[in-house]
Amino acid sequence: MKNNYLLLFVLLFIASSCENFLDVVPEKVGTIDYVFRDRRSAETFLATCYSYMPRHEYQSQSPGRFMGDEITTYYRNRGDDVKITLEGNNVTSPYINYWDGGGGVSSNKGLFRGLRSCNEFLDNIDMVRDLDSYEKSRWIAEVKFLKAYYHWVLVQHYGAIPLIKENLPIFASPEEVKVFRDPLHECIDYIVSLLDEAIPELPEKVDAEVTEYGRITKPIAASLKAKILVHAASPFYNGNESYKNFVDSRGIQLLYSPYDAAKWERALTACKEAIEICETAGFTLYHYAIPYGLNISDSTRLILQPSRIVTEKMNPEIIWSQVTVDSKHVQFDCIPAISGDFRTARVNVEATPTLFTAENFYSSHGVPIEEDVEWEAKDWYANRYQVTTSDEKHRLMIEENFQTPRLHLNRELRFYGSVSFDGARWFGGGIANPSEGNQYTVRAKAGDPTNNPAGRNGQQYYSPTGYFIRKLVSHNTVAPNGSFTEEKYFWPLMRIADLYLLYAEALNETKTAPDSEVYKYLNMIRERAGLKSIEESWTNYSKYPDKFKTKDGMRDIIHQERLIELAFEGNYYYDIRRWSGGIKRDRYDIMTQLNTPIKGWNIDGMETDDFYQIKTVYTLKFGLRDYLWPIKESNLTQNTNLVQNPGW
Repeated sequence: MKNNYLLLFVLLFIASSCENFLDVVPEKVGTIDYVFRDRRSAETFLATCYSYMPRHEYQSQSPGRFMGDEITTYYRNRGDDVKITLEGNNVTSPYINYWDGGGGVSSNKGLFRGLRSCNEFLDNIDMVRDLDSYEKSRWIAEVKFLKAYYHWVLVQHYGAIPLIKENLPIFASPEEVKVFRDPLHECIDYIVSLLDEAIPELPEKVDAEVTEYGRITKPIAASLKAKILVHAASPFYNGNESYKNFVDSRGIQLLYSPYDAAKWERALTACKEAIEICETAGFTLYHYAIPYGLNISDSTRLILQPSRIVTEKMNPEIIWSQVTVDSKHVQFDCIPAISGDFRTARVNVEATPTLFTAENFYSSHGVPIEEDVEWEAKDWYANRYQVTTSDEKHRLMIEENFQTPRLHLNRELRFYGSVSFDGARWFGGGIANPSEGNQYTVRAKAGDPTNNPAGRNGQQYYSPTGYFIRKLVSHNTVAPNGSFTEEKYFWPLMRIADLYLLYAEALNETKTAPDSEVYKYLNMIRERAGLKSIEESWTNYSKYPDKFKTKDGMRDIIHQERLIELAFEGNYYYDIRRWSGGIKRDRYDIMTQLNTPIKGWNIDGMETDDFYQIKTVYTLKFGLRDYLWPIKESNLTQNTNLVQNPGW
């Protein structure tokens, strides 16, 4: 690339002026000639096409993270996605309104507007005089990808949508403007066809990583295709009889089609092809290497690793990153006040794990805590909320001799690297001469901000559950004298561990019984985390030693591994929803999960015995209508061919 593409992303707000200009001027007139007069102007419009991407790092634009019971926040600072979980959406002014834009999110311009810009680009790119054939083919492929992605985000939230294959002309009749929603299966097929057109024309890698990182490549497009097809094969999208009677005025079924096992075969092929493309391009599981001069054990390395997978920019695991990201905002909303300096910085702590999330991580044996034979034999599971004293064995995870629930002991290292809590050790954070013997201790009891800076002392800046997200915070983020200074990183949208887990899931669904091919990809991830293989862990440490040998049992294992490995990255809500099709199929049923109260510790407790009492933070209510977003009521009035989603 001749120009610095990273600069284009910095200039997105400037580029958006072109988008606003086009919005108020009819197509096919002089302004289009001006916008596509030369390569530089066309590249600015290409950046405008990118600019519609949802800002997934923001609390108010991250339904995958904040909807559900994986993460919550204190009531005063709840974002729109949390409001959807706690209060439900609405038809007059829907939250996170991807259809029209806005919905309480200033940076959400509306994805149908984004699709219009993409079509405008594709319709006029041939007008550019000084664009060589390589760049032209590449740019067209990028915009086709963006069309596919924007359609997909709309499908994820609304189900069947009107496909915007091309823009309507300015002279379109009123009847032509009143489009119908296209059936779900047609939407999926069209999205995949766009990706199939784009993949051959995209580069395996960007031409210049420093200046072009974040632009769409062949591995990104292939991975998105794989992910979409796994979703399309899953129960929510495949044979979901809850929507059998949902039809439009033409009598066309919009969401339901009979279950088709071939969809899993199609997903399997796409996952395999994506893995081959990604591995050829050099993507691999990232293993955090101890920097020179940092004297830490392998256990501490493994505790730091979940965070480094996310926060180390351009590492070989991350296939797709969102570079227009406010990583300060993310970390500011996650980190506890590990010291007085961080409390002075007024860290928000708006994103906090729930008790359910803390319990979902494996035991130190790599199996669910409720299945672990040692946890059962020693009554650790039955007494998991009982307070005990942390011992020397856990000194790297919890301050020695600290009073803590049994739940926090004898857990896998990803638990300590992803979640923090009262008494947990916190490596780095600006402490002088960090070492295993010189770490912060998180102190989260209430009432004494001097000795418990992470505890509740007012109506905001505290965890409502007593837990904190460690995974999304770099250990190099500091707050000297109250000045919050973060290690910047890009938000990961797709990494190869995600792709491996999707492939394992598709393999399991297409085989009569799981085998070594299914186990392989999970074991690669588990080994990286310091765990034994599935076969060894379940055989030796689970109450159900044959669980991994059955299709249903392996499905549970794969699903739990996804929720652990990808915790807090924005997959949770979409995963538990796609696994549900109106019938409980495994341990993660959305109707059960989102009708169960969110719980945590008594964060008003000042003493150990008071603090470690289970409290209900919020009561949830989830019904059939909540699976999909409502279409804004005014749209239905303007276009009588649109039908509202069920229940709204």
